[in-house]
Amino acid sequence: MSENTVIQEIKCMLSIEDALHQYLGIKPDRKSNAKSLNIKCPFHNDRSPSFTIWPQSNTWKCWAGCGHGDVINLVSKIHSFSNEDAILLLRKQLLIERKWPATVYTTWINNRKLLTGFKETKKQIVFMLLEIRSLFKIVLKQVTSFEDIDLLGDVYHTIPLIEKYLEELESREIEMQIATVKHLLPFLNKWRENCE
Repeated sequence: MSENTVIQEIKCMLSIEDALHQYLGIKPDRKSNAKSLNIKCPFHNDRSPSFTIWPQSNTWKCWAGCGHGDVINLVSKIHSFSNEDAILLLRKQLLIERKWPATVYTTWINNRKLLTGFKETKKQIVFMLLEIRSLFKIVLKQVTSFEDIDLLGDVYHTIPLIEKYLEELESREIEMQIATVKHLLPFLNKWRENCE
């Protein structure tokens, strides 16, 4: 079965409404013969419905900019992984058979392991930065004289740098996240040694 056939079968078997219900517990209130449905977007804090579903074409769009596409794009967005991973997940859940060459499957598994390891390391670095920022703020509250300021000047100037790193780690740009993790990894390792 070709990949295009698998994709078409997924789109035929799973509607946007069913995916929202299955993965997020959201059951859109469907009016009979409605050409579109509007609900509050599940991907951002929404005051008024900005997420439109077109049941006939089985497509969706967030008018606030969270994304748009078909059911595969939706599942990809829900789980924060690639369309290829969403196809694999849906193919498995919908019991759609397809033979993958061993090399493709092995590459996919290895990439998933790398991504999982990266996310865990990033999480540890964020924890470390938050911990250090908290300690630095406590130390700065103890400042009572100009001599203290002279001694703690580096601490004072490090807090904005920590904020910058935290912003980079939360960036939507994966390249930015990777560069920041690579830069901070030696500090994380040293911090781990000191904590043990």
